[in-house]
Amino acid sequence: MEKKKYIFVLSHATQSPMEVIGLMKIATNMKAFDDSIELDFFLIGEGVQLAKKGTAETISMEMEGKQVNVGEMLEMISDFGVKFFVCHAFMPGFGLTKEDLIENAEVRSSSYLGELMLDGRIPFQLNL
Repeated sequence: MEKKKYIFVLSHATQSPMEVIGLMKIATNMKAFDDSIELDFFLIGEGVQLAKKGTAETISMEMEGKQVNVGEMLEMISDFGVKFFVCHAFMPGFGLTKEDLIENAEVRSSSYLGELMLDGRIPFQLNL
């Protein structure tokens, strides 16, 4: 049986915490149910900010009667071995350098997203 592969595309960070939290919850649940799946994130546009050390901790919102913090979710997802591919084209616009990035982030070009899909990754994105 072929291994299931997914790439979650995040184009928002601080402007749409609902999108970030929604995708991270889905990703966490998928990995919890089936740890054998290949699942990573591709950060593009404003989403590259999530890979900056300390930024995720500043993003939160109330959900289901409690405060949900993106930094805590990012830590949980990282424990599953999920990578964050950061589109280098958007890094300068948000003042990011390689030195600013979280441990499990890799700088890639936007064409890498296409490579991942050609390799069989199923893209997933929310527009909330």
